Amino acid sequence: MIRNSPRRTLLTIVAVVLFGAIGMLAAAQDDLGRQPGERAVESAKLPLDRDGIWTLNFRYKPIRILTLDGFDAKGNPAKQIVWYMWYQVYNRSGEPVQFVPEFELVTTDLNTNHLDEPQPFIFEQVKKYEDRTITAKMPNGILNLKSSIDISKKPIPASLPEGFPKLVSGLAIWTDMDAAGKARKTNRFSVYITGLSNGVAVEQKKLPNDEILTLVKKKTLRIDFIRPTDETRPQISDIQPDEASGRAETWVYRTAPQAVAPKATPTAPPKQ
Repeated sequence: MIRNSPRRTLLTIVAVVLFGAIGMLAAAQDDLGRQPGERAVESAKLPLDRDGIWTLNFRYKPIRILTLDGFDAKGNPAKQIVWYMWYQVYNRSGEPVQFVPEFELVTTDLNTNHLDEPQPFIFEQVKKYEDRTITAKMPNGILNLKSSIDISKKPIPASLPEGFPKLVSGLAIWTDMDAAGKARKTNRFSVYITGLSNGVAVEQKKLPNDEILTLVKKKTLRIDFIRPTDETRPQISDIQPDEASGRAETWVYRTAPQAVAPKATPTAPPKQ
């Protein structure tokens, strides 16, 4: 029978406590800077991940609905209902990485899909609503919220493993939910976010005519939402994460959608 010496036992206890403290410190650092109502999504490894895969950490607030100054289908000034998501990303990969996001909203009950479209005039209104520190002297406010286009222009800086996360904040905006007719009636939908990882997998399927179909799948974050109200009088807090079957957030490998990439539509403020 081998007995551990008191010294060895003490060293073991110290090591366990030390590693536990480091883990708690890292978790505490990751929690710093979180906004009220913001949900955190940690990066996760998936079976299809290859060596060298990085995945950003993601925070978000449930999708909100606002009525803003906008345009009708003919380009005339009109009130416009928009849906948007406030989010933050930070990078624990050890190296700066490029974040080129795509936010696709898919209604699971109505079978429609919608891409984030950062129209400048609409974006500026949402930005001012979400960051009340914006002034003439500080036009970007404290948060420096970015559109899907602007956030892709500079790499996301690396945060130290136990350091305060270097947060980069953004807004994803859907301007066509009301214009799409039935889409605004949705009660269940998901948002798929690509660009948070460089994970890519290739799958080949044999078709009945013996041709080979090659599918490219990207590591994607899926967030499920539920809207227990209706579209009669949309309120900003109508939408909630759907946790009926577990966490609302799931990492998946998903076939890249055949859709047009988000682009900024040049618009001007409505004429008074």
